Amino acid sequence: MNKKGQVTIFIIIGIVIVVGIILLFMFVGDFDVESPADLGPQAFVDKCVKDAVEVSVAKMLFNGGEIVPSHAIAYDGDEWNYLCYQADFYKGCYNIHPMLEMQIEAEIVRDTQDEVQECFNTMRIDFEDRGFDVGGGPTEYSVNLLPEMVQISLSKRIDVSKEGASQSFGNFDTEILTPIYELVQISMDVVNAESQYCNFEYNGYMLLYPKYDIRRIDYSNSKIYRLVDRRSGAEFRFAVRSCAFAPGM
Repeated sequence: MNKKGQVTIFIIIGIVIVVGIILLFMFVGDFDVESPADLGPQAFVDKCVKDAVEVSVAKMLFNGGEIVPSHAIAYDGDEWNYLCYQADFYKGCYNIHPMLEMQIEAEIVRDTQDEVQECFNTMRIDFEDRGFDVGGGPTEYSVNLLPEMVQISLSKRIDVSKEGASQSFGNFDTEILTPIYELVQISMDVVNAESQYCNFEYNGYMLLYPKYDIRRIDYSNSKIYRLVDRRSGAEFRFAVRSCAFAPGM
């Protein structure tokens, strides 16, 4: 084959490659992997709700069990929510969040209920734009902190129909993996010890439960606690003011 023929072949191959790349980008640009109609109602709602709850759980861990800390001390540029507090000196603190686990569950629902409803609204609009008829019932939504997970209980009747064919959905239960339950249980142990004995022996606790890293800093008559799950890196942060010494002591 002469040089002119080889050049022609290379030019043709180059054109084919360029056209292929252009078509690939055009296809990828039009492909929406998160479209409700492409994923199906249950898969789309599952991902959408999980994303919302994961963000809310991160808030609970960072803010000591509340969306916004209600009684906190400023330290290192952040607000650290008190779980146990005593304003007087030399006295053990009072547990100001005795139902912490249930409180966090309620806070997560309150923080995410609008986003959960928006997941269903987005799904409905997408299906209707594609010519489907969509009907639905009321939403029932709750969360439960369980070992190594947050269980999401979600039910809502959804009827999708088009050209005589229909399908119904109702159960959208799902879960996310997180050690928040375990970290909350440890925080309760901390609060009980601080309330009764003015101290929590965290070094001994870590010997018994080496999967957790417990850090404490004494600051301004308060104790800053960080409970870390070593495997996941998840961290629950809070403060305690118990048996504080009077100034000058």
